[in-house]
Amino acid sequence: MNVGPVCPRCGGDIPTRPGSDEAWCHLHGAVTPLHHSAVLAHDTLAAVCLDARVPAWVPDPMPAGWAVTGVAWGGEAGARGIVVDCAGPAPLGGAAELVLVAEEPGTGLGAGYAGLPWLDPGELLAGASSASVTAAGQRAALWSVPTTADRSAFVGEAFGVWLWLVTWPATAAWLLAEDLVLTDLRDRVPPDLPLAPPGEHFLPGA
Repeated sequence: MNVGPVCPRCGGDIPTRPGSDEAWCHLHGAVTPLHHSAVLAHDTLAAVCLDARVPAWVPDPMPAGWAVTGVAWGGEAGARGIVVDCAGPAPLGGAAELVLVAEEPGTGLGAGYAGLPWLDPGELLAGASSASVTAAGQRAALWSVPTTADRSAFVGEAFGVWLWLVTWPATAAWLLAEDLVLTDLRDRVPPDLPLAPPGEHFLPGA
């Protein structure tokens, strides 16, 4: 069951016209509406991926004890951005959450989760990269993003669109030290992919 769209930058409720990619947030003006489902199922993931213009990234293999806990998509037909939320035990103990975002430039999804005031990373991708992942067989360099103390944020580029990884708590970024490999659910949604209820940071602004 889909619920009303929210702002991709702050998570606030926004009105939108049926069949339109335009919506208005009282804080951020015109935005790409972010949709999500109240109930996560393998069929939901497959439907979101069906005509998406960007990848839907998940770790492959999924770290032990981890599960996909939510999916959100930006825009109406042919998603311009896809958010996959995952949660599980943190590498250094306790619980952790990982949000993976693939988005076209100008969407603002990743920046919303990272707590940044702009749409795209711009000059943040300068100098030496600080981490990397393997995304659908390609190495993707990632740059650390300055953010609040409760999280870590990284951004790079994969398959011509932005790739963001945001973790809570900040120490959960140690996941990147384990040679994280990502697969695109547009290619296949495994029937045994573990699913769980939405995490605390599933929507931006949390």
